[in-house]
Amino acid sequence: MGNWQFGIADIADIAVVAIVVYFFLRLIRGTRAVQMLIGVAIVVVVYQLAREFGLFTVEWIFSHFFSAFIVILVVLFQQEIRRALMRVAVNPLSGGSGADATTIAMLVESAFSLVHRGWGGLIVIERDTGLRHLFDSGVELDAPVQPDVIQSLFCPDSPMHDGAVVVDGARVVAARVLLPLAQSNAVPGDFGTRHRAAVGISEETDALVIVVSEETGAVHLVEEGQLGEALTSRMLHERLKRRLSSIQDRAQAAAVAGND
Repeated sequence: MGNWQFGIADIADIAVVAIVVYFFLRLIRGTRAVQMLIGVAIVVVVYQLAREFGLFTVEWIFSHFFSAFIVILVVLFQQEIRRALMRVAVNPLSGGSGADATTIAMLVESAFSLVHRGWGGLIVIERDTGLRHLFDSGVELDAPVQPDVIQSLFCPDSPMHDGAVVVDGARVVAARVLLPLAQSNAVPGDFGTRHRAAVGISEETDALVIVVSEETGAVHLVEEGQLGEALTSRMLHERLKRRLSSIQDRAQAAAVAGND
């Protein structure tokens, strides 16, 4: 019986480590952390070779390096660690505010109304991860998600056209919000600051971001640091419906479980 219990604990231990490694690799995929991780691996290999072949000076240097290894890892991967902790802290059953069919339709119409006017735009849709810490850089609002509201905010003559608007549920809750920028190598060179900001906030949070290019009129939906293809209004509507309806389903499931 004791051996059986040890075996179960062993399997659970390996499974937890495998899950952690999987999510860590998924988190750093496509970021500069991959190159840094390769560099750390090379350092470890050189250290092991130095020990194997008796290179005492090299071994002494690297042994001092590894004595502060934890601090070095924290410094190198501080952005990834922060992002991971933010993701772990999210309650998978919280469901966010979601968005109903009317709101989704308004988001799509708002994005393409900017295209028709030749204006750029950046619409951040809050989900599980709260974005209130970004509001200090902008202006808090409480306005409905409607094309005329979005147009008035992104009109080039408007004092609030710079930055992003944040949508929570069916309301625009902030405008002129400054977003963290993605690393330069995370976004193709033919995209500008607006797209880098969209990728940056989606890397740190689970927000969906609709970005409208002023130069090309292309509309992209950015999620988990990935800048997707240019979308038509129909494609954007379907993707928003698929992403946001899953939030509502989880919220409803949590409510039912609470009532039970």
